[in-house]
Amino acid sequence: MHSLTFLTAFYSLLVAAWAAPAPLEARSVSASQLTQFSLYEQYAAAAYCKDDNDNSAGAIICNSNVCPQVQTNGATSVYEFSDLGATDATGFIAIDNPNKLIVLSYRGSRSLLNFLGDVNFAFVETDICDGCQVHAGFFDSWTSSRDGVSQALAQAHQQYPGYTLVTTGHSLGAAVATLAAADLRQQGFNIALYTYGSPMVGNDVFANFVTAQTNGNFRITHAADAVPKLPGYLLSYRHVSPEYWINKPSGQTVAAGDIQMSTGILDLKGNGRTLTATLTDHLWYFNAITACKSGFEL
Repeated sequence: MHSLTFLTAFYSLLVAAWAAPAPLEARSVSASQLTQFSLYEQYAAAAYCKDDNDNSAGAIICNSNVCPQVQTNGATSVYEFSDLGATDATGFIAIDNPNKLIVLSYRGSRSLLNFLGDVNFAFVETDICDGCQVHAGFFDSWTSSRDGVSQALAQAHQQYPGYTLVTTGHSLGAAVATLAAADLRQQGFNIALYTYGSPMVGNDVFANFVTAQTNGNFRITHAADAVPKLPGYLLSYRHVSPEYWINKPSGQTVAAGDIQMSTGILDLKGNGRTLTATLTDHLWYFNAITACKSGFEL
């Protein structure tokens, strides 16, 4: 916990000294967008549930009532994977017939501090685009799962050709989903990206590259969530744009008017405008997003 406290306090001091919060763009989301944000958040939450990533196909099942709509839709996994690579990439691909969706969901870290305490923010080159540099651990998670995911996604798309492809995740899972979307689009998949509490994934070239992809990017943040502030703009990391910032306290129902959209790979109009950083806001996105992970550590 001490490493997280230091990092977030250091971030707050740097932002306060560097720039005042920019004016917030007065652009809220529609009711239909709110419905989508809530649904894909439930898929991100389901990735924390052991039964949904134990390498067996079947109905998506969540305890702690974190994915009621997913269960009502009768979503079933067609591919599951766990603990791949150095950062334990874990998740599933699910079919949602009522919504005609194929959803790739990545789980966040086993222990939040295992992720946040990793201060090795060195960039590595990627084969996704020229000049793109990304966080080494995030890229390892994607490359460790890439072959299996690509093959399973292609099979699912062949079986359900009219279904919409989506990838999602929370925290570390959001970072891996971002890399997955960028790479899978290069492979020819028309896949939308919905992330929750994502850290910064790569440099300006990578952030601009993903932002320019036309398949749909929805980077959702919450209040003063600490994780989207890391590794940090001052370390030359940048965010995928646009951002959809939930300006509502944890534990409260989110309405469409509580979410404001802002743009820019260096964005101080949403989560970046908050000079505080908390874990509480990281663990709540429409519901207690990590509740299905038994023994989740802070």
